[in-house]
Amino acid sequence: MIKFIVSDLDGTLLDSRQQLTKRTALAIQKLQKKGVRFLLNTEREYFDAKHLIKQAGIECDMICSGGACIVDQKGQNQRASYIPQDQIAPMLRLFGKHRTFYEIYSTKGRCILGTKKAYETYLTAEVIPSLLLQDKNFSLTQKAFDQRINETLFYDSANALLKENPKILKITTSSNDTWKLENLKREIQEQVHQLVVSDDSIYRLEITAIEALKGVALKEYMEDHNLSLKHTLVIGDGENDYSMLALPYIYSVAMENATPLIQNICEYQTKSNDENGAALVFENILHQHT
Repeated sequence: MIKFIVSDLDGTLLDSRQQLTKRTALAIQKLQKKGVRFLLNTEREYFDAKHLIKQAGIECDMICSGGACIVDQKGQNQRASYIPQDQIAPMLRLFGKHRTFYEIYSTKGRCILGTKKAYETYLTAEVIPSLLLQDKNFSLTQKAFDQRINETLFYDSANALLKENPKILKITTSSNDTWKLENLKREIQEQVHQLVVSDDSIYRLEITAIEALKGVALKEYMEDHNLSLKHTLVIGDGENDYSMLALPYIYSVAMENATPLIQNICEYQTKSNDENGAALVFENILHQHT
């Protein structure tokens, strides 16, 4: 019987409108009341993910920033894998060389080196177009856009940021210029060490510490809480979910919208994120607990 559920967020719990449906939220809440532990394992940073699930009435522990940190439901950091400080400056120089805008995620939230106006331009000219290339149904409301801006911290220089936020979990960039991103990825891998450059999408790069992987963080979490892989279900859709979906003994579930790699390694498959695929899985588990 399933006693522990681990779920990705984007493309899994969230539909193409970046919303968590009432049906999915209700299924999670009922599972938790039945004593099934629920853990969110997401590429998103903590404050962003926390806002989304709080709106849906869900409280749970989280693995955030692609495995870079483990945070309990009270917001307390349990473990974290930070980008080595001596690697930050040379990496940022490469971003500058390739004229690539980027977002820095610290333990205090999303940070931008630049102005609010420059960040707004980056979102409208590069992030949103690249997301639409991945998913033609993607949409972002003005309210969500404004909230993203308002929840971002802005700095004039890297020194000012690092003085206030020295612990960096992740750096990301998005663009529809795939040639630029490919060249940036190659140079980071050649010149900056102790880092992982993830390109789950050809329109986005994510840089984390080498030990920051969803599967690694999940294993640490399970060891800390004395949880069994044999009673664990993991559900996801993207290649950044590979390390957790490939763990032995678990019940692995791929969304219908998952990449071919994820569909091939998973034991089971459910409907897409726009068809309440995750909710269907959770409701089936609920039926087993009645």
